[in-house]
Amino acid sequence: MYNSRYARNNEVLDDNALMQLSPSVFASTPHHAMSERYGFIPTIDVVKGLRQEGWQPFYAREQLVRIDDRRGFTKHIVRFRHPSVTISTVGDTLPELVLLNSHDGSSAYQMHAGLLRLVCLNGLMVSDTTFSRICVRHTGDVVGRVIDGACTVVRDMPQIAAHIGEMRRTILTPSERVAFASSALLLKYDSAEASPVVSEQLLRTRRYADNAPDLWTTFNVVQENLIRGGLLGRSSTGRRLRTREVKSINEDTRINKALWQLTERVCETKEAA
Repeated sequence: MYNSRYARNNEVLDDNALMQLSPSVFASTPHHAMSERYGFIPTIDVVKGLRQEGWQPFYAREQLVRIDDRRGFTKHIVRFRHPSVTISTVGDTLPELVLLNSHDGSSAYQMHAGLLRLVCLNGLMVSDTTFSRICVRHTGDVVGRVIDGACTVVRDMPQIAAHIGEMRRTILTPSERVAFASSALLLKYDSAEASPVVSEQLLRTRRYADNAPDLWTTFNVVQENLIRGGLLGRSSTGRRLRTREVKSINEDTRINKALWQLTERVCETKEAA
């Protein structure tokens, strides 16, 4: 579970908003279980460093914990945007810098390339297989290395934009769209039999503009249905239910990256055909 007091919007988050959404960003010490070798750098110091480089936070949340003494040190995520970093291939999508960290040893500083599709305000993340994930250990000049990592992510943006362009040009047949959804379903559930919904439900659009057969649109429709949930289905015992939103930071990251990787494979297969 994660802190549910968060919302997507187009407003920059100040320190007060960050504190409300993710108190662990402001941890002033590491968790007491960490050894003396652990180089503690408060996440807020990294946020301040990125702000000085023009990156502003627009989104934050953190993992809820069941152990009280880990509260305020848990894994958290902050997503940043820069006014000069854009993707021209798709007008409704903004590039983001995604920062993950914790102060209880559960995560190093991680930087990922992210995308925000404005029509659904649903954050996507780009697969590590194509674009480098930046990991920074809790030692030495963490702030400087995170800023260097931000530069690396920016350098990858033209390549990400090119991939989006290829996805938009790739048209899927109805059977190919179902096959894509079937593979995507297995990213969330152990098997098709264990899923409360059928793969075709992942293709149900939530807005008229998403009624298009290209791979990019199909990817976004499936991603939104997987992550947001809300689809009507049945449990293994036949009980009617609605699929749950993915609320775990780890699962959100895993599914997003795996889905991007799946989309890339489909695009490569179509190009080779």
